[in-house]
Amino acid sequence: MPDLHPVCFGAGRAICYSCAMGGYAEVWKGFLSERRLEFGGHMDPGWQDGHALSASLMIPVDTACLRPRLDPLREALRPLPFVSLHPDHFIHITLLLLGFLVPEPGDAGEISPERLSDVEVRARRALADFPAFEVELANLNAFPGAAFIEAYDGGRIGDLRGGLSSSCGLKKPSGPPHMTLAYFHAPEGTRAPDELISAIECYRKWPIGKIRVSEVELTLLDLRRDYPEPECLARMPLKGAGQPVSQSAAQQKSRDSLHRASDEPLSLP
Repeated sequence: MPDLHPVCFGAGRAICYSCAMGGYAEVWKGFLSERRLEFGGHMDPGWQDGHALSASLMIPVDTACLRPRLDPLREALRPLPFVSLHPDHFIHITLLLLGFLVPEPGDAGEISPERLSDVEVRARRALADFPAFEVELANLNAFPGAAFIEAYDGGRIGDLRGGLSSSCGLKKPSGPPHMTLAYFHAPEGTRAPDELISAIECYRKWPIGKIRVSEVELTLLDLRRDYPEPECLARMPLKGAGQPVSQSAAQQKSRDSLHRASDEPLSLP
C-alpha cells in the first residue's frame, strides 16, 4: 500500500439543505417505486458469512435529548412484525465499514488487528485537522433493509468520510449519510406493506434535533448478538474537541476481542 498522508480540511462551508433534501427525496421516491424489502443489518447470515466481529468508524449519538422526538417514530413502526427497532445504545451514524476482524485476512472484506491499528493512527491524524460540526437530524425515510433518519450538515459527513477514506487507504462509501432507526428483517423481495408506507409518510417532515460531532469512534460489533453495545477501541477527537482519550490502543484491544470470540461458538439465526 502506498504511503498516504493526512488530509487537510477547510473550515467554512455554506449549508445547502435543498441539495441534501433532493438526495433524500430520491431515496424515498425509489423506495415507493420498488416497494421492496430485504433482510437488513448485521444479523443477516449472508452478510456475516461466518464472521464474529465487524470493525467500523462511526459517529456516536447521545439520544437522551432526541428521545422525545424519536419515540413517536418508534411507536409508529413497532406494530410491524418485520421491524427491528434499535435501542438507544445502538444508535449511531456509520462513517466507514472497515471489515470483519480476523487474525489473518483472506479476502478484501477482512481486516487484521495490525491493519486496524494502522487505520487508527491514520484516522487520528486526519481528524486532528477536521473541525467539529453540527448535524441536524430530521425526517423518517427508508432503504429496502432499514428505516432511517436523514442527516443535514452541509456535506460535512461526506467530507469526513472522504477524508478518512483517503487518509486510511479505503474506498469512500456511496449513499447519503443517515442515522438508522430500525432494520427490516424480511425475506429478499418482500413487498413493503401499505402500513409501512403510511407510517413513514406521517413522519417524512419531522424535525428530530441537533447533535454536535466532536469525535469519531473506532468500534467492534459482535455479530452473534442482536443489539450488543459496540465495543469502543478508540475515541478520536476532531479539531478543537480536546485531547485523545487513548493512543494506539486498537491493536491490543482487537486482539483481546478476537481471543474472546474464539472461545465462544458462533450462533447464526
